[in-house]
Amino acid sequence: MVRARTLRKTQVKRGKEIIEGERKPVTLTLELEKITFSETGKLRAGGKIAAGPEDIQLGSHHTIQIEPGMVLTVKKEAWKPWELDRLKKASVKEPLLLVCLIDRDGVDFAGLLASGAKFLGSKSFKKIKGQEERREPFYREITDYLARETEYEAIILAGPGFEPENLLKFIKEKEPKLAGKIALEKASERGKSGMQEVIKRSANKILLQTRVSRETKVVEEFLETVAREGLAVYGKKETREAAGMGAIETLLVSEQVVAEFEDVMEAVEKHRGQVMLISTTHEAGEKFLSLGGIGGLLRFRVS
Repeated sequence: MVRARTLRKTQVKRGKEIIEGERKPVTLTLELEKITFSETGKLRAGGKIAAGPEDIQLGSHHTIQIEPGMVLTVKKEAWKPWELDRLKKASVKEPLLLVCLIDRDGVDFAGLLASGAKFLGSKSFKKIKGQEERREPFYREITDYLARETEYEAIILAGPGFEPENLLKFIKEKEPKLAGKIALEKASERGKSGMQEVIKRSANKILLQTRVSRETKVVEEFLETVAREGLAVYGKKETREAAGMGAIETLLVSEQVVAEFEDVMEAVEKHRGQVMLISTTHEAGEKFLSLGGIGGLLRFRVS
């Protein structure tokens, strides 16, 4: 059952005649029959009207177009663990990107969360009159700060001039692992306007790259394990059997075939395994789908 605010023509019954009125906003509950997601990003839920205002005919069909920001109530007899897990992850406003803007005079930090950008503070470069300008201690302070902010998935390093490149060079020499999380961008200035410039230009691209990188790494590990005949399984029948035995540690499922393998996903979660959905928007995801879109890394070998 799906309940949401939507637009619907009212109906007035006069004898045997039903007269349709104007479209107006109403809250309807549908008994869901069909759901579609178009390439343009529109999600539509269709079904029979189970509850609504008196001037709406119950049992007639309606389609609710679901958009970002809508309040939607979904009622089911039973929720699958992987469904609840996806909802939970989607609702948590986790830190996503750490933006670091640097120039010759100082540095600004901001965090990009699902809810928006949050300014985290600034630090000025202290110039001592009569002494040679030494940038390394300043770079060290910035590097230590970035290394402490481990909850961010990626870091954007930007700013006017050559300071972003100089800082990245320092980080690569001193903290090569941290450098792997950093993407270099240009910004005309520091401050709020510089932050907005960087976020507008590159945030979505970096976030997509981060997800693609994470999924690609898992798929490549899976494919390498299959190639050396290690602890891995693929194929519909083989994966389903391994899941029933509790042998799967991590189950990979292509988003294109989720509906076909809900029973396998439930079996893996029942045995405390992890389920990871793989997108087909990147090369590794397409390659995985060509193998059937289902497979897993094993706890132990199955015959």
